[in-house]
Amino acid sequence: MRAPILSDDQFAVVQQFAANMQNAAQYSLMLLLSKRLGLRPIELANMEASWFQNDNTLRIPQGSTKRQGSRSLPVNEEIISALQLHMQGRQGRVFRNARGEAFTANGISEAIRRIYRMSGVQGSCYSGRRSAATNMVDRGVSLRVVQEFLGHKNLATTESYCGVTPNMLRTAVFA
Repeated sequence: MRAPILSDDQFAVVQQFAANMQNAAQYSLMLLLSKRLGLRPIELANMEASWFQNDNTLRIPQGSTKRQGSRSLPVNEEIISALQLHMQGRQGRVFRNARGEAFTANGISEAIRRIYRMSGVQGSCYSGRRSAATNMVDRGVSLRVVQEFLGHKNLATTESYCGVTPNMLRTAVFA
């Protein structure tokens, strides 16, 4: 089953739930990075604080993503603030489990799936990624830019991530 694409209201429900969990700062950041930057579970699991650069860029190094590639993404104050709140000046791996060990990609997927389930919103770790891609296309961003954003080699893969919103249909029919 494909990951559902979330509305802003649904995402707000999930974020509010996460804000009241134990380790709220960690889970809120995890969800934020999934939704705003469309990060994969493997990218979240491998993430180091040093990937965040002073020029408001997240640089995912070679070998830390799905196809062993690398990419850079812009970050904003919301993301930087959430990172600082979670890390509290610490360096190293960003996401750690209850035992203090680095999350695995499967651990990230399960944690996010659990948060969605407990918040009452249907979703998975790829819901943030699909929602980010769909929202970009809905705002008129070129599919080629979305492809670069998601780190896809093939444009057809990017197309498969994007849903069709009512706004897209309205624009197609009445523009």
